[in-house]
Amino acid sequence: MNFRKGDRVKFLNDVGQGVIVHFQDKNIAVVLNDDGFEVPVIISELLKVEGNYTFNDDNEQEISTSKEVSKPGNKIDVEDDLDEDGLNTDKSANVFFALVPANQKDMINSDLNVYLINDSNFRIMYSIAKSENNFQTLFAYGILEDNTKVILQNIKRDELNSFETMHFQIIFFRKGNFYNLKPVDKSWPVKPSRFYKQNTFTDNDFFNEKAFIHELSAEEKNIADYVSDSDIEKAKKQKEPARKESLNKSPLTNNLEEVDLHIQELVDDYSTLSNAEILEIQMARFITTLEGGIISGTKKIVYIHGVGNGKLKQEIRKTIERKYPKLRYQDASFKEYGYGATMIVLK
Repeated sequence: MNFRKGDRVKFLNDVGQGVIVHFQDKNIAVVLNDDGFEVPVIISELLKVEGNYTFNDDNEQEISTSKEVSKPGNKIDVEDDLDEDGLNTDKSANVFFALVPANQKDMINSDLNVYLINDSNFRIMYSIAKSENNFQTLFAYGILEDNTKVILQNIKRDELNSFETMHFQIIFFRKGNFYNLKPVDKSWPVKPSRFYKQNTFTDNDFFNEKAFIHELSAEEKNIADYVSDSDIEKAKKQKEPARKESLNKSPLTNNLEEVDLHIQELVDDYSTLSNAEILEIQMARFITTLEGGIISGTKKIVYIHGVGNGKLKQEIRKTIERKYPKLRYQDASFKEYGYGATMIVLK
């Protein structure tokens, strides 16, 4: 990790923050703390305040520390492994969200320290939100150096009950050439009741204390890994009979609308989208057209979702049951759509 004069830092082994005013030598920085005192601190015991990272300027003096892994007692090689194309060979990254009871002697009643752990050779940009009653509230955001961890918040035990779902968005980057990693975009149901059990908190590689560790990992991926050419062709064949049939129908007489939710019908280029992003786009289209159908007085809408792994079909039906309980749904005509469509009766 690189430090320079003016960086705002946190103390890893003490409470508080400060600003680096100068370097005593290559191992010790003098920090002006928030109480107005200049304190010499070993550089390896400092952490840059999240969101305050800037790329190094070769013309400025800087002090570098060895890259120290969050796991006690282990270090990684500071030299990057490069392949024959000059790219860093890392094709995966491990990030963890952790809850550590502040009082280890009474963990089920203790307040909780919340950490983000970057156990990878990538720097990360992160945004974490919690959702409650269909609203998102920002929990933490910033930039975290490689192979380090940061405490995000200390939350009271009773505050945990207000957490329904945590949503994580993480982007990976590093200096030089590297393999692109898919950003993390994950939701995690918190289930506060689990944290009232002693065995939820266990020994781990990142803390001397017992903790709950939730993994958020990324790896190099290609859209072809989960959408094959055969899947696309199959989807096209499934929707073709429906499309031909719909050309012969009059919306005014049949009062039936047809909505194709295949991703290639919704966006021009989906090659960079993750599974979660594809599903989000499809569900947004579903909600928009369903609401529009209700307002316009449409009697029935057929949603062509294809067979696939059934995830989109399940999400559509769960949404109807949860948000539109008065509407009826059923499999659309097998003759026209096969198993790849759901019909919703609005009136």
